[in-house]
Formats: sequence, C-alpha cells, structure tokens
Amino acid sequence: MKAHSQIALSKKIAFAAIIAALSVVLLYIGSISVLDLSAVVVCALLTMLVVVEAGEKFAWLSAAVAGVLSLLLLPVKMLAVEYIFIGGIYPILKAAVEKTPYWLSWIIKISLLDTMLLLAIALSKLVFTAGEPYYDFSFVVLAVGTVFFVLFDLALTTCVTAYITRLRKRLGLKKLF
Repeated sequence: MKAHSQIALSKKIAFAAIIAALSVVLLYIGSISVLDLSAVVVCALLTMLVVVEAGEKFAWLSAAVAGVLSLLLLPVKMLAVEYIFIGGIYPILKAAVEKTPYWLSWIIKISLLDTMLLLAIALSKLVFTAGEPYYDFSFVVLAVGTVFFVLFDLALTTCVTAYITRLRKRLGLKKLF
C-alpha cells in the first residue's frame, strides 16, 4: 500500500513538473511574439488542469516552479509577472474561493483580481520600467482590467467544466491520479 501511494505521489510531482515546463515554453513563445496574454491564459488553463487532476498543493508547486523559471529565463520580465498573478496564483485561488457561496465568491474573486492588477501595475511602474517614461495609472485601466478578468474567469470556468464533463469521458479517463 505504501509503495502505491509513493508511486501516485511521484506521478503527481512529475505531472506538475511537466505542466510547469510546458508553461515556461508557452510563455517564452509568447514573449517573442504578440501572443503574450494568450500564452498566460493558456498557462492558466494548464494550472487549472493541475488543480483538477493532482490537487492544489501540486498546482502551487507547478506555478512556483514556472514563475521562478519565467523570471529567470524570459526576455520580457513583465510577462513572467503576469503569469505569476494571472496564470499561476489566480487559478489556484479561484478553485479555493469557489467553495464559498456564489455571491461571496464573486466579491472575493473581483477583489483578488483587482489587487493583482494593481500589484502588476505597481511592479511594472516601479521595478521593470524604473526611470523610463511610463503612463500614469488611471481608473480606466482598472475598469478595463476588471472586465477582462471577469470574462477570463467565466472562460476559465467554462473550459474546466468542459474538460471535466466532456473531454474526460471522450478520453475514457476518470481521473489521472
């Protein structure tokens, strides 16, 4: 019995590592093309896949590894920050927050998203573009970002639901681990 649980643990770690590596590759492709935000959205889907199949603990591991590697390897550091907030942290927190009542989950998710957006703007202004001319923050940026995040959240929910209800059945999977 103990050997079986160690094998399952090893499979989950390997799965999380593969998803982290795939995320870094997608982010690198996004950083050298115009698909930077698209890469972050696809990486968020991959993070949700780890949450669904291996659990939150392994999703945190995968997101942390991909975040650190992205900060070290990507030529565009702001894309790494966007991944950390939008593609790494948010999908994991989304899964946890959605266990609360529906109306409360939306209040928490919008608060989280706006906080992450403000942190990303502050980091981009104070760290990554220090000394360079940069646009001033406006509430228009926050409003547009909030609308984007709500649409992103709905799309993420739709994709994960489709994966669990349809794709697993078509592939003949119950659960990977």
